[in-house]
Amino acid sequence: MTDRYFLTLDAGGTMTDCYLSDEEGNGYIGKSLTVPDNQAESYLEAVADAAQEAGVTRSQVHATAQMVIYAGTTLTNLVVTGTGAKVGLLVTRGFEHYPAIERGLTWLGQTRLEQAKWQLHEHTAPLVSLRHVKGISERILGGSPYRAGSQLAEGRVFIPLNEKEVEDAAHFFLDEGIEAIGIIFLCSYTNPSHERQAKAIAERVIAERGQTVPVVISADICPRRQESTRMKSLLVECYGAERTRAQLLAVEAAARADQYPYELGTLLLYGAVASIRHPRLYETVVSGPIGGILGGKALADTKGWQNVVCCDLGGTTFDVGAIVDGLLPVARSLDFARHRLNAPALGIDSIGSGAGTEIHVDPRYKRVSLGPHSAGPQVGVCLNHPEITVADVDLVLGYLSPNNFLGGRVKLDRDKALAALEERLARPLGIEVYEACEGVLDMIHDSLGDHINGSLLSRGLSPGAYVLLVYGGSGPLHLWGVAERVEAAAVCTVPWAAAFSAWGISVAENFSRIEKTVVCTLSPELTPNERIEEARKVATAWRELEEQAYAELARVGFAREKIHFRYGISARYVGQLFVSWSAHVPHGTVETQHDVEVLVESFEKEFGRIYPVAGRFPEAGYQIDGAFIEAVVDKRAPITRQFAFGDNTPDPAAAKGRRQAYWKKEWLDFKLWDMDGLRAGNVVEGPAIIEHAMTTFVIPPGKRVEWDEHQILWYR
Repeated sequence: MTDRYFLTLDAGGTMTDCYLSDEEGNGYIGKSLTVPDNQAESYLEAVADAAQEAGVTRSQVHATAQMVIYAGTTLTNLVVTGTGAKVGLLVTRGFEHYPAIERGLTWLGQTRLEQAKWQLHEHTAPLVSLRHVKGISERILGGSPYRAGSQLAEGRVFIPLNEKEVEDAAHFFLDEGIEAIGIIFLCSYTNPSHERQAKAIAERVIAERGQTVPVVISADICPRRQESTRMKSLLVECYGAERTRAQLLAVEAAARADQYPYELGTLLLYGAVASIRHPRLYETVVSGPIGGILGGKALADTKGWQNVVCCDLGGTTFDVGAIVDGLLPVARSLDFARHRLNAPALGIDSIGSGAGTEIHVDPRYKRVSLGPHSAGPQVGVCLNHPEITVADVDLVLGYLSPNNFLGGRVKLDRDKALAALEERLARPLGIEVYEACEGVLDMIHDSLGDHINGSLLSRGLSPGAYVLLVYGGSGPLHLWGVAERVEAAAVCTVPWAAAFSAWGISVAENFSRIEKTVVCTLSPELTPNERIEEARKVATAWRELEEQAYAELARVGFAREKIHFRYGISARYVGQLFVSWSAHVPHGTVETQHDVEVLVESFEKEFGRIYPVAGRFPEAGYQIDGAFIEAVVDKRAPITRQFAFGDNTPDPAAAKGRRQAYWKKEWLDFKLWDMDGLRAGNVVEGPAIIEHAMTTFVIPPGKRVEWDEHQILWYR
């Protein structure tokens, strides 16, 4: 055992998962119930739990940790519950109703059935009151996608900023008790001068009145096209960043008080590790599930898988992401809590179908519905939630042990859950309680299976070509039900499934992705020299972004010589509307005709990966509307260990006895096994239940589980 550790945590709505690893590749799991209002408390408890498993103290872990990365849910919770800051917003005059209108995305976050009911749709509640949106006279030109010279150039000031209107608006905001001011003007991505000018005026007014109110401009956090989603990114930053940072700083303070010497890290939407002082904290929203996708990619690289469906089933949500042809799914925007952000993110589809999902019965029509609310850390009636949940069903049917939740630290009351299910589920339906409970499992498994199949088939992908990787605290518990409904090539999980997302965070790179809009059109009629001159706009943007990255990373202690860059563009064919595709470019220079062709070929390669050759349209020319860089600082990644194969028959010492469980309308004897006592090469035949302190794996009759050399558990 070494004395150097790597600590990663995923604080979900129900559990805070901790993965502790050392330099030899040993891993230890810790878990605690999330305390939403005091995440420092649940953080310390989870770390202490993992440290105890490793045979050391929490302080020893903190004192020798190379890095602590914490992905929390504070920002998400603030947006979902509507408890963020009181925001004031300055916009270009004429666009005051943008926060309410958005882009007509009234269907976000709805089920397919609800999406069809257009007449019942409502706009998402805006993050700012329209009373606190002030229009300012100004206008900067955004340029044209057509040949240079056909219209006025981008970035030109067309209407000067009305400074008096900005000053009056700032006074009004302070009179109204505004806690954060956001500024977003049209086309500021081509020239941010008006936003910076307005920010200086607002900060002067705030200082003169002796107050402290943050002023955030879109040019600093999201210098990209698409005004509506750019505005939403700005609003989320204003609405929740400061309160989120305060919670993260409290976690960092708790770690430092326990001898951790460095800054706390967190995870960004696109899979990068950054300091909690990252200037664009809105990029951390829903970052926990991102760790699972990164973990899936790490396993895929180890095992040589090309296509993987990553399925994260926790107590609150079910998150699905597909790795296609060995590539991580990167989306240019993120949908969450019925909001769409202009931010790059690893693609994840989520539904509210976790093990803590509430069960409701309409006694008049004998109709059962699941959700939309979850018990979160209260689990169900079996603990202290007022409503019955799927977890109560798992307990009553014998799949869950009342004495093994969180390793026995939390006791579940089976009798209380049984009585509640009899009264609120079985009796209103007029059927026997265990039959009713089995019906609920069919419903939740149908929902999970439909979500996986829908996520793949809607993109033209066949489930039969994919490895189904199931994880999360409740993933192994319900894996059998998912496997029945998805015809995947193979189905597997891992012993550390309960903390898989936390483990995935540990493989994330230390990098920052920064993007800005450019207006670059490579029309067919341009001469070679004109194409070079036009494409140099991309190189100019890259140089600007490099300096921005150097400055940001210097603030958290990284020297310039430790930073290296990856380059990319966002592009489409001229004439295509709305959608551009991100493509990495081999190098960051544009000086010759060859360099221009490299840009084009990079886009064509990415486009061809997604669409058939018949979809190409190079004759129209190329519109490059974005440039991005990834500033990378190397860090140690955890080791994926390989174990020698043992016997097929598990060690008898791993057997824990038997337990009756309800299966297909009858009670059967399920053999119990201790997860920690099983080894590579072992085969466990069903009916069996494999128990771990943090999760439970159910193996039905006629099925088996095989351990491979990386301790991946294959469900056959």
